[in-house]
Amino acid sequence: MTESNDLAGRTMVVTGATSGLGLETCRQLARRGATVVLVGRDQDKIDAAIAELSESTDRDRLNSALADLSSLDRVRKLSEELLHRFPRIDVLVNDAGIDVGHRQLTVDGIEETFAVNYLAPFVLATTLAPAMARASTADAAGYRHPARIVDISSSGHRGGHLDFDDLDGTKDTFHGQRAYNNSKLALTLFTRELARRSDPARLVVNCADPGFVRGTTLGRGLPFGYQVVGTLLTPFMAEVQKGAETVVWTATATETGKFTGAYVKGCKVVHPSKDARDADLAARLWAATEALLADRGAARR
Repeated sequence: MTESNDLAGRTMVVTGATSGLGLETCRQLARRGATVVLVGRDQDKIDAAIAELSESTDRDRLNSALADLSSLDRVRKLSEELLHRFPRIDVLVNDAGIDVGHRQLTVDGIEETFAVNYLAPFVLATTLAPAMARASTADAAGYRHPARIVDISSSGHRGGHLDFDDLDGTKDTFHGQRAYNNSKLALTLFTRELARRSDPARLVVNCADPGFVRGTTLGRGLPFGYQVVGTLLTPFMAEVQKGAETVVWTATATETGKFTGAYVKGCKVVHPSKDARDADLAARLWAATEALLADRGAARR
């Protein structure tokens, strides 16, 4: 990909930015002139990622923010930091995700997969969305370019099922793949509901499914048997550059600024699962999530 300036002057925040799909997404955005904010939980990895990207793009347009997205308090502080540092955020890409093979609770007492893959994007997006919408820009012809939020989903959402009696996964018998699938279903429903609640002239919210991509860190914590299967499937996976193209297209293309609440795969809109299209389920999940967050907030005080 050659350097261009069609994204010059636009600020784009990418979580999970230090490796795999997130890093490649940052690379493609930066090469097109965007100012990119790399969000990661390890400063050494962030520094290494910026050093790598600096080989092919302007270092002055690369910024970083440190945050452990498993902590609700740290996600809230990240939102405050971003709003303070950047007068306008044009795009938020919620890429950070985990896929682990054992139950692990966060500092907030929430199952980690659900916390990182769903709650962190929920908190980050809902706190940034009002400012992003207010700062959306219009061109000389009067066309308004809405800000965009892109949530990275997965075909795994099709195997998800939400148990509202155990939404945060702390009670039921744990199964890593099920926890991952449930978190991606929740994220896909959240995308739909946030889109419904937003003015599409100022903010569009869509899911991007990059496909089965090699070179990511997902699945490294799964049991050995799952990792063997993953290794066998590697020749059939897409290159990370191809997966990132779908993310970048969703985040920047003129066409994708004209629809919202959609599920994008292979740079085209496709139907997610039946549950993911259930408006009542999306609204119920939003209310349950707000109650969960309020309860965890009260528990910390």
